[in-house]
This record gives sequence, C-alpha cells and structure tokens, in this order.
Amino acid sequence: MRVLGIVGSPHKDGLTNKLIASAIRGSEDADSQTEVIYLIDYNIPQWSEGHRRAPEELEEVVDGADAYILGAPVYYLDINGLTKDFMDVIRMPNSDGKPALGIAVAGGTGKGLTSALKSIYYFFFCKGLRGINPLPVSRFNFDKALKEAYDSGRLLAQQTKPRRPFRDLTEGITYHFRLKYMNYDIVDEILLLTEQLMESSKKGRVDISEAKMKYEKARELINQGRKAESIKHAVKAYEMLYY
Repeated sequence: MRVLGIVGSPHKDGLTNKLIASAIRGSEDADSQTEVIYLIDYNIPQWSEGHRRAPEELEEVVDGADAYILGAPVYYLDINGLTKDFMDVIRMPNSDGKPALGIAVAGGTGKGLTSALKSIYYFFFCKGLRGINPLPVSRFNFDKALKEAYDSGRLLAQQTKPRRPFRDLTEGITYHFRLKYMNYDIVDEILLLTEQLMESSKKGRVDISEAKMKYEKARELINQGRKAESIKHAVKAYEMLYY
C-alpha cells in the first residue's frame, strides 16, 4: 500500500507542506509506504486542445499510488493555479475507488477555505476517488488542523484495501453529497471562520461575548430559513474578532 502526498503550493516549506507531512506521518504509523511530491518540481502545462498531458513521470507516480493526500493553498477563494493545472491535465486511469484526503489552506483572512476545498473534492468526484474527511484550514485553526491531518492520514491508510469503486453515478453523487462542507456557501464559510476565531480568541483570553451574540443571531436566522438576513450578523461577528 502506498500513500502519495501531493503538495500543490509553490512553497516547499509552507503551511500546505506541513499539513501534508502530518497526514503522511499518520499514514506511516498505519504501516503504509508513503511518498511526497511537489507539483512545482514538474513542468505542468495548462490544458489546451493541442497540449493537455501532464509529464509522463508525474502520471506514473500518481497512477501507481493506492491513496492520495492533496493539499493546495487558497488564492482568491479557490485553489491556486498550479494545483488546478494539475487537475486539468493529469490522467488517472486506475483511480476509481481509491481513497483521497483533500486539504485547503487559506492564509490571511481565511476566506476561501471551504470553497477551495470543494474544488479539490469535485476533482476527486470526477476521478472516482472516495474523498474522506475534508480539511479546511486557516491560520486560526492551524494547530488543531495538524492533529486532524495526522488522524485523517492514518484513516486513509486503513481504507486503501480493499478498493471500493462506485457502482454507478448515483452512488458517486450520493457519497460526495454527504461529505462535510460540500454544501457550504460563503455565509457558512464566514460562520466557520468565526467559530475558529472564537476558539483561538478563548485561548488568548479575548472577550468574545458580543461577537458570540452576533454569531448566535446569524445561526438563529439560518435555522428560520432567513439566511439572507443572517449575513450582516455573521459578517459582524467575523469582523469583530478578525480586525
């Protein structure tokens, strides 16, 4: 069994690499062989009609793995271009049913951590991969995410055998639809970031009572089916803690 870590960040010593390294340690502790590759090391073309193949050596190492850990930084609420180019041109003829873990890392404001994650899991869906434990990461929950990455890497290794291909499109869509964060929109994302900020603020002993009231009001409105009205409360709670 071989678990392949794919670092989509152009920075080899960045946050994305640290998270993948933690997941890889989890896989190794579950008795899997592992390998890590950096997309920046390959000449990955943009997709076009005349040139739409990833480098042969990259396709060989990807196709030979039994499971995947794919991590990407967030640029403008989505995955970075390097990772997207990889998704566009990589061929994975033997991927159906293999497990995969996706990690999206949003620095700065944290916005885009779930929208980018969805792009990774849409890729998994298109390749027939069984995505597990989607991991949205910001600088507010980074330390906790390192532990989650380790646990998910361990679980990933345990799910490599037997491989479980999807029986049909219905099963594939149903499986993907049930994954956490796949139905998140920008309002849900702001509330998730607020939760992360509240948790980190507690550790820093910052008074979060007013922000928590705004957060709870937003949740109440959403539960009443009034999501549009919840936006101002969600944003206020986030801004009170972030700025």
